[in-house]
This record gives sequence, C-alpha cells and structure tokens, in this order.
Amino acid sequence: MHTFSKVFIAGVVSGLAMNASAGVIYSTNFNTYITGNLNQNAAWTGTGGYWATTGVMNTGQVAMTVENRPSGSGKAIKATTEKYLSAGRTKGYLDLGNSGKWAAASTGGNNILRTELDVYVGGGQSLASSFGLMAHKSSYEVSAGLMISNTGQVWTSNGGYALASRTNTSTVVALNAWHSLKQDWNYLTGETKAYVNGALVASYTTTLKGSVFASMLFTTTDLASGGTTTNNAYGFFDNLTISAMPVPTPGAVTLVGLAGLFTKRRRA
Repeated sequence: MHTFSKVFIAGVVSGLAMNASAGVIYSTNFNTYITGNLNQNAAWTGTGGYWATTGVMNTGQVAMTVENRPSGSGKAIKATTEKYLSAGRTKGYLDLGNSGKWAAASTGGNNILRTELDVYVGGGQSLASSFGLMAHKSSYEVSAGLMISNTGQVWTSNGGYALASRTNTSTVVALNAWHSLKQDWNYLTGETKAYVNGALVASYTTTLKGSVFASMLFTTTDLASGGTTTNNAYGFFDNLTISAMPVPTPGAVTLVGLAGLFTKRRRA
C-alpha cells in the first residue's frame, strides 16, 4: 500500500477512535465462577452485583448452573427450561439499571446496548424451546431478543418471549455446537441489529425503548399446550460481554468508505 494511503487510513481510524469509545460493563468466560447455582456468583460488589436467577423448576432442577462445558475445557452456564410449557422462561441477569452500571457506561452517547454471547443447544431434545439473550427495558418489559431453538432455528423477538412476538430469520445453525450471538440495541431509538457467527441476520426496530434494566441469559418453552411438565430442555452459555457502544455517525461511515475507495484506486 502507498505510504500516503496508510497515513490517510490511519488518520481516519484514529479520528473514529477519538470520537467514540465503548464502555464495557462486564465480561466473563465463567471459568472463575463457583460451580453450582449461578446466583451464588458476583460480577461486582454493590447493588446488582450478584447474579439473579428466576424460573419455576421441576424437583431437583436449577434454572442456571455453573458446570463444565459440554465441549472443550473450562466452565459455562447450563440453562434449563421451566416446567411450564406455554412461554415458560428461566433467566439469569445482572441489574444494570438500579446498580448504575448502565448510566456510567452509556455516558457520552454510548446509546447501544451490545450483548455478545456464545450459545450451545443440545440435539435430540423433544421439547420445543429456545435459548439466547434478551434486552429488558425494565424488570417486566422485554425489548429485543436473539435466540436459537431446539431445532437450530434462529429467532429474533420484539416485545416478548412468546412465539407471537418473534420473527423467524432465514438462519439455521447446527446443534451440538457453539455459536456466537451479538445483539446491538439502541435503547433510545429501538434500532436493533442481530448477528450470528459474525453475520448480520436481522435489522429491526423494537416497540419498547427508552431505558435499560438488564441484558439477560434466558430460555423459553415454545409449546402452547400438550406435552408434560416433567419434560425439560437445556442449553449452555459462555463468553458473555455486555457493553455500551457509541452510535456510528454518518460522517464516520462516509470516511471509512472513502478510505476503502482510496485504497482500491491506489491499488488499481
């Protein structure tokens, strides 16, 4: 590459870095966590620092547990579905709203709540179910979600867990394998982008927006009726990162495009 091209591109990248910086709220691979119920582990000291878990479980089952990974080394979170069949859900979350973590990280225009999470869904599970992440506006209001079903289908959700609130993307992933999910939700505008294994699979605007309570690990059962309440499904979560990201400005996007165009012309 020509020396001037390098200097020009470096200047563009440097300018973008100066004008926008991410605020990482929390990141973990769970390897240092205590084995057992997720809620005995703390991400930070103070309000909302300990994990909260919810779910009405069958006897002997726990909604979210820290266990060995189903493949590879290290630990992960095993997520088990509720005993209820109709949109029953289990959750694991850190309180980003009341703890002040979101307010601190989102200063300076970092309006995008980014959640990155690896998900593993076991094959051969008969219970219709899904596993993934959910951005909550409040403790009882769901905004944006991204999940993998027990058949490998990738869903997004807008305003709830139920099938009626979801959109079936054209993406299907393999079971018994790890997949990376990333969701960017602009909490002020509701604009949402969903990525699976680095590829954009959906772009939409949520109905609910305006505040942030948490970004949750979750499971949901998808049957409307039938089956048995003793039947459960499971998935695993690993490598979680929650961040407050800046909104790309039109000028920044234009500069990046010009840098790429300039480089192509030089090479030509």
